[in-house]
Amino acid sequence: MDPLTLLIGSVVILTFKEMNRKDYAVLTPSRDERYRNAMESCHQPEMLLEEAKLFSEYGLKAQAAMLKRRAEWRARPAELKKTHEEIYQKALTSENIPAILEIAFAFEGWTATKKASNLREHVRELQEKELEQAAREAQEAAEAAEAIETAATAREAEETGVKPKKKKSNGAASTKPFDKVDTEIPESVGEDT
Repeated sequence: MDPLTLLIGSVVILTFKEMNRKDYAVLTPSRDERYRNAMESCHQPEMLLEEAKLFSEYGLKAQAAMLKRRAEWRARPAELKKTHEEIYQKALTSENIPAILEIAFAFEGWTATKKASNLREHVRELQEKELEQAAREAQEAAEAAEAIETAATAREAEETGVKPKKKKSNGAASTKPFDKVDTEIPESVGEDT
């Protein structure tokens, strides 16, 4: 080949590479969709590793690393899968919130995001139960304190022979309903205008 043809071919190749390089290391919408589909739907570790290699070539190191982790997760031996499933099931029935959150964090690190999400939902439900229980206990304690106070006031009244004073109120329970207001306009007022 002559040098001019080599020069023109090199310029074309470099131009093509430069044109494709403008979105180097940019997660475009189509790349993002491909990444999400691979993470969610691909169950073959070999294909996940190929996708990881492709993303790495395009400068998307974080996505490549996650795809490699997902490939490792999918390629686990059966015994390890069984162990992970036992841990997951035990965490779903546990009430130890810090331990469940640690397990959710570990599953998230292994790219098992659905399992991590389920564990976090379980934690949220446990926290709601604890809040309801605390509110119920606070209500019961307030009622018990009021009963003790009422009994002490009654006992003091018996001992001293003085009637107990009524508690002061804000008047909300003792207010009377509004009187009906006459809204009719006398005829004489209407004629003057």
